[in-house]
Amino acid sequence: MHTMTSLLNAAAPLAAFTFVMAITPGPNNLMLLTSGARFGLRRTTAHLVGITLGFTGVMLIAYAGVGTVIAAYPALTDLLTIACVLYLLWLGYQLLRESWSGDEAAPASATGAQGAAVTTGGARPQTIMQAALFQLVNPKGWGAAVTAAGIVTRDGLSPAASLLMLLAVTAIVSPPCTVVWAIFGASLRPLLHRRAVRIGFSISMAVLILITAWWMAQPLLVHHAP
Repeated sequence: MHTMTSLLNAAAPLAAFTFVMAITPGPNNLMLLTSGARFGLRRTTAHLVGITLGFTGVMLIAYAGVGTVIAAYPALTDLLTIACVLYLLWLGYQLLRESWSGDEAAPASATGAQGAAVTTGGARPQTIMQAALFQLVNPKGWGAAVTAAGIVTRDGLSPAASLLMLLAVTAIVSPPCTVVWAIFGASLRPLLHRRAVRIGFSISMAVLILITAWWMAQPLLVHHAP
């Protein structure tokens, strides 16, 4: 009875916290929005799977206590933030470069209005491995994982019960939230057949990603300010 009560007490706040962290804008969701628009939902599936697998790994590491250690040492947190910011800067640069050069072709549709297939040039969506590895340097993901691990361990649940709850709630709540962003991006895809709209979208996404990188870098700049 005590175990069931503890499970119920932890489930609601964990689900609410997980939903808020998964649905709100962040590096993963902005990249999924961009990928859905550029490559379509089907080709973004690997990216979605990679995020789920990578974040599950981060959850396991956080639950084992390593995440708490990382969060407790500012230098380690700074390293993760720097790696994430550098990747986002590179991604934003790639989008801007494609916009300026005009190399990015119109998004593919199996049969467009004229019956002709269109390609995305040399650009490719993220693989499962790339998306999974990015989770290791995503400070938002680490913060969410450490907090979630704290929620399930605060009510005296057994290690097995708390871990199963952590993984179950994450598996139920997080993937649908990330899929929403990819679907939203894919819904914009038909509009991107016009070159001007496509360039404007790429620039807008690049600016949002660069703003995200700036926002994530703020703690570093404040912490190291003279």
